[in-house]
Amino acid sequence: MSGWLIFLTVFASLAVGWFIGRYQGLLQFKNLPSNPISSKYFKGLNYLVNEQPDQAIHHFITLLEADSESIELQLVLAKLFRKKGELERAITLHQRLLARPDLTLEHRQRITIELAEDYFSAGLHDRAEQLLEETISEGQSKEAMGLLFSIWEAHKDWSKVLSSAEQVKSLPEPLAKRVVGACCELSKQHPEDAYYYLNTAEKYYQDSAMLQFFYAEVHLQMGNKRKALKRLRKLITLDQSMIPLALPLLKRCFEEGSLWMTSLRSVLEDWYELNPSISVVKELLGVVLEEDGFDAALIFLTEYLKIRPSIPGLVQLVDLHLKLGERHDQATMTMFRNLCAQIVEERNQYQCQKCGYQSQRMYWHCPNCRKWESIRPVYGLDAE
Repeated sequence: MSGWLIFLTVFASLAVGWFIGRYQGLLQFKNLPSNPISSKYFKGLNYLVNEQPDQAIHHFITLLEADSESIELQLVLAKLFRKKGELERAITLHQRLLARPDLTLEHRQRITIELAEDYFSAGLHDRAEQLLEETISEGQSKEAMGLLFSIWEAHKDWSKVLSSAEQVKSLPEPLAKRVVGACCELSKQHPEDAYYYLNTAEKYYQDSAMLQFFYAEVHLQMGNKRKALKRLRKLITLDQSMIPLALPLLKRCFEEGSLWMTSLRSVLEDWYELNPSISVVKELLGVVLEEDGFDAALIFLTEYLKIRPSIPGLVQLVDLHLKLGERHDQATMTMFRNLCAQIVEERNQYQCQKCGYQSQRMYWHCPNCRKWESIRPVYGLDAE
């Protein structure tokens, strides 16, 4: 089912509720066909089923004209206009609703937020921000705050996100995660105050994989490898799919040898058990090659490829042979290796779990759908 059909079906459902409440003759489905308005409604519904949204909208507008006082249906219609990109019509309808003297406080706040979203969609961020701040001053509105966060995130004004959050006693988890994202960005902008911002972020939401990653980076910059390793282990506990991203930091933890009571190999073997991705295999292969020799490394890699065949794994196998294996026909092996490597290098390594956006680099804040911590490494035959 297309996005249009889903949205319009919801609209139709709300319309059904309105008609049932408005007309006693519609309280029983057996009486629907006898009502002239219901016949118009079902004609519009037929357009929805046939995925003809323009014709359906025309019919629903006609029905709304029969009762111009209906706030709920006008709100839904205005949202439909915004979704279609008809922002002027959405703004006009919301402004007209706001001018009504009989609005309850709840309706006024809802309409104001919808109008602010119209302005945001139209790129009029200053107007949207002003409306939302006025709404929040009248009473805490999580929806208004969420839209404000979207405006500040679009402008990378992370300090405003944090400042606004500090004025609220508690935040729902989705908003708290966005505050964590803002704090992490501030820790990059102000490295001298990195610990302050990361500690602040932890007060809002502790179980953030992104937060653990940023902590590990800062600990390494400060030379505290044990604390960095502790954060990396918590990161993997929270999200095993992030192991490929954590590996470069893990290697830095062991650049000058083993830490007390542990070694790079032991950590890699633990992570391999959790998520045997090719990134872990590549690092573990290097350790096995160095400590146990070529034969042990070849056995380890070939056994892995029997279970989890992949192009990146094949590249590792060719590299192993080129380095220490049989040296006959190296030109052919090199050409084969380069072709496989080109396939791997050209693929997108990361994908957003919300909108499907793909990239060759990691983003904690999706450039497309603007969701935090929604991008993960790609797994598959030519990937992890």
